[in-house]
Amino acid sequence: MVRYPPIADPDSGEAELAVNIYENITAVKRAQLAEAFMAQASRVLASSMDYAETLARVARLAVPAIADWCAIDLLDERGEIPAVAVHHADPDKVALAGRLLSGHPHVADGPAGVPRVIRSSETSLYPDMRPEFLEAYAQDAEHLELLRAIGFRSVLIVPLMSAVKTIGAITLVTSESGRVLTSEDVGLAERLARRAGTAVENARLYTERTRIAHTLQEALLPEALPEIPGVAIEARYCAAGELNEVGGDFYDVFDHGDEWMLVIGDVVGKGARAAGVTALARHTLRAASISGCSQAGMLDMLHAALRRQPPGADLCTVCLVGLRPDSEGARLRIALAGHPPPLLLGADGEARQVGSMGTLLGVFDPITIHEIETRLTAGETLIMYTDGIPEAGKAEEALGERGLIELCRRHSGEQLGSLLEAIEHTALGLAEGTLRDDLALLGARLHPA
Repeated sequence: MVRYPPIADPDSGEAELAVNIYENITAVKRAQLAEAFMAQASRVLASSMDYAETLARVARLAVPAIADWCAIDLLDERGEIPAVAVHHADPDKVALAGRLLSGHPHVADGPAGVPRVIRSSETSLYPDMRPEFLEAYAQDAEHLELLRAIGFRSVLIVPLMSAVKTIGAITLVTSESGRVLTSEDVGLAERLARRAGTAVENARLYTERTRIAHTLQEALLPEALPEIPGVAIEARYCAAGELNEVGGDFYDVFDHGDEWMLVIGDVVGKGARAAGVTALARHTLRAASISGCSQAGMLDMLHAALRRQPPGADLCTVCLVGLRPDSEGARLRIALAGHPPPLLLGADGEARQVGSMGTLLGVFDPITIHEIETRLTAGETLIMYTDGIPEAGKAEEALGERGLIELCRRHSGEQLGSLLEAIEHTALGLAEGTLRDDLALLGARLHPA
């Protein structure tokens, strides 16, 4: 409203007229509220890859901004339509809706409501929900009683769309407020559904990629470590990068003639290419062991296999330790191919590196491998690791070889599993949750006599 000063009589000076101009700004205000709602909804949809939690937050956002009730249903792989979110300001009403949805789920081929909207990909608007509509939709008397308890006034059902298909529906209901849903609400709800559908599809794809990556990663590592009489064996592993990336570090333990072979390695890169090289490395080393190769021969065979691969970053470092228990402890034979030397940790906490680096595999011919022998006595611990451990953290604050040795010294009195866990947690703490490289640890400790 715009109000002007009163118009006075020119003779008496008294006010004779008043002019007021009224302007209807309802449409402008509704548009502003709608844009504010969509901005908030967009932030919610972008906040998480857990689509169930995200849709629950969307339902809470829609009440009471658009309606008194909001329910979101998704079409699953079996063709069923379970509810993934439902909200009302009154918790008792939410419990009522839970009874309704659990006892009378949507029938996929139902002629009306959510099933019809999903099949047709067309919005359904019922501005005035008449009693006969509910009677026609109800599956039985109990269903009709629950529907009446909801107290429908208006109902709006919009399809939840991904890029190529309808994957669910959003249902908006007014009841105790008495508000009537209109075509303006249809436009806002359809915008919300399009964005929500895209967010759900992206989250599903991300989850599927993550599941595949985890399955692949598990296949690249041994299901379980063997039991070696008189020797404790433990391992730790943590892949760097996003959840859907496969790491390039690997470890293995298997019998090799009259000894046990402990293996740890690091493939350059991550993702599918690194996973392929990791699988090649593990199985080539096992095949070479079965054929009776020495440790140097096993590394030669892996180097040759890598050199036969198409040009690319097929580089690999490996540490092999042959462990053979005897009456005086255990004999260790160590061969390195460009890999950090393992640590030998005494019962007194003193640690030292053992072995000579050797040549990186998959680069140049010929390779040079130095095998050394040493012994593991009762109470001593062998710790094999990948370079993600000493390199964890910022360059100026990285753990480093000295830091790793000091860390081992401080935790030398703990159980082997606790020792490796302390190393892993320290490296993750220095990395502040963002690893630059994968972490792998393999430890062996000779039990006291």
